[in-house]
Amino acid sequence: MARTAMLLVFLKYPRAGAVKTRLAESIGARRAAALYRGWVTLVLSRLQPLRGRVRIVAYFDGAAREEFAPWHPLADEWWGQPEGDLGERLRAGFAAAHAAGGKVAAVGTDCLELDAPLVVAALDVLEGHDVVFGPALDGGYYLVGTAREFPGFFRDIPWSSPSTLSVHLTRCAENGWSVGLLPARRDIDTVDDWREHLSGQKGPA
Repeated sequence: MARTAMLLVFLKYPRAGAVKTRLAESIGARRAAALYRGWVTLVLSRLQPLRGRVRIVAYFDGAAREEFAPWHPLADEWWGQPEGDLGERLRAGFAAAHAAGGKVAAVGTDCLELDAPLVVAALDVLEGHDVVFGPALDGGYYLVGTAREFPGFFRDIPWSSPSTLSVHLTRCAENGWSVGLLPARRDIDTVDDWREHLSGQKGPA
């Protein structure tokens, strides 16, 4: 019997000054937090068609689980993130999810082009590859997934860098891990990213 795939959705509590700090430099901390609150709802809502096929895990940080109550119905499980940098938090989340069996992917909540079909495509890639990445336009990635646990996979990656994805691809090549790529998408980290997103939304439906 096939094991259910798991999707870790990285969430921060939308508190002013604690989220989207680069965006806040231009539009203010309260406005940035308000936008991010809406993005959490939007991304989780778009992932709902996965329910039943994929187990959605809200992987949260920045507040107690109870503070995320408005979003509780939108995930199957709620796991608190451990201490450490992004690599350690990814490592711990993937280890716990793989221990339950099945493929694992992780996404954030700042790629507003993310939807259920993209996640399905990622899991399909993992049928024939060890690793899948969804490249972000800034050199990082909006999605990462693995078919099984790979020791050292998240170690010593330069996070939030234009070289994040390229370094990780090199890591995969050095270890013989086969990789599949999804279409590139935009993460929203700065006011320019936000303006580009809004500009794209104004195009033909």
